[in-house]
Amino acid sequence: MSGPFQQFPLEGGSTADLYLLRYDRDGGLRSPVAEQEIKDRLAGVSDVFLFSHGWNNVFAQALDRYRSFVNGFIEQRRQFALPLPPDYKPLLIGVIWPSTSFVMPWEAGPDIAAEPDPDGAGARQVEEMFGLVTGALKAESDPEFVELVDGRTTIDAADARRAAEIVLDSLRAGRDPDDGSPPPTAEEFLGVWAALDGGGAAAPPAAPDDFGVAHPTTPGLLVAGGGFDPRSLLRTATVWTMKARAGDVGAKGVGPLVAHILRESAVRLHLIGHSFGAKVVLSALVAAAPTRPARSMLLLQAAVNRWCFAADVAGTGRSGGYHAALDLVDRPLLTTFSAFDDPLTRFFHLAMRGGQLGEPGVAAIGDPELYGALGGFGPAGVDAVSTRRSAAVPGSEHYDLGGGLRVIAVDGGVEIDGNPAISGHGDVSNPATWWAMHALAGPG
Repeated sequence: MSGPFQQFPLEGGSTADLYLLRYDRDGGLRSPVAEQEIKDRLAGVSDVFLFSHGWNNVFAQALDRYRSFVNGFIEQRRQFALPLPPDYKPLLIGVIWPSTSFVMPWEAGPDIAAEPDPDGAGARQVEEMFGLVTGALKAESDPEFVELVDGRTTIDAADARRAAEIVLDSLRAGRDPDDGSPPPTAEEFLGVWAALDGGGAAAPPAAPDDFGVAHPTTPGLLVAGGGFDPRSLLRTATVWTMKARAGDVGAKGVGPLVAHILRESAVRLHLIGHSFGAKVVLSALVAAAPTRPARSMLLLQAAVNRWCFAADVAGTGRSGGYHAALDLVDRPLLTTFSAFDDPLTRFFHLAMRGGQLGEPGVAAIGDPELYGALGGFGPAGVDAVSTRRSAAVPGSEHYDLGGGLRVIAVDGGVEIDGNPAISGHGDVSNPATWWAMHALAGPG
């Protein structure tokens, strides 16, 4: 199909045209006609807004979020009579990449050891996780892994250790690209697994974007013979798989388009990513390595390590995986974080816990200082070039983009009109986030 997927009316009878670009799990482009039309239109465009959704978004959910953000952004400009940049002719791009549609069984009820209803959503979710993880394993390891975990709700410590070894070998064999940490050993991961299993069921996710929430380990759980729930391993391995996929889609799929836009046109490029979509746009920009910077980047509850921008990650002498991005954006990167984002404040640092990082003895299980998410706790290691501030009140407060800052960490946990500016992981299309985008995309 040629032409935009949807047109949004603007002042003066013009439109903001939305194109959707679909990518496969390896970053292969599946919408070549739409991409070529985008390239052909760049000469008549002033601004390109490129959005990437996060994990747990099927097509309809991703499209709904793009529409919500665009409509809210346009209406807020009218509400506050905000000035337009000179010769404003925007074009919108929504990335569609293969994500998932499930929640973990222990997120939905108190009996974490129970077998899911054969006819219920829980059984389908477990099967989807199982297929996603086994599809990413080395071929020679697949039969053994299947025998260990398929259909089981508990396995003993020896089988859990072997299952962890198989998954780590296939999905966490190298250093984490965000923070440079080595993969955890099987023993280290068993501690994470026990933490995910322990303490009873977590609260149900507030939105389909959520990873899930873990409770602390129950002391003596394993000694008491509780065993390990393979579904916790599948859930964590799914996070690893989707994180890697987001990087591939960004670097191999979206990256070439970003490079073309910045090399072949003079448009102002604005990159917006939510959750693992933040990894998509960061990977795209760093892989493109453009000689001309993007105009702005807005990261909404980013599911990447909080050290990703650091010149020196926790005293290791290694730079974060996206340190280079600080020099590839004209305006400061705006990145939101919120204490109300349960998945990123209570689960991410468990799932992404690596081996020893930084000084000896600091790689504790569930240490958010080292393994915390950017969208849960804000950035680390960039104090000299960053600032933290509360989310600006739309219409009355403004973001200062000057002063040599490279990162502005926006606290979405503060109240605006009696409610949190960002009330959860999926609450990223609202007046506070539209206002942040206006600050980045406005004239000046």
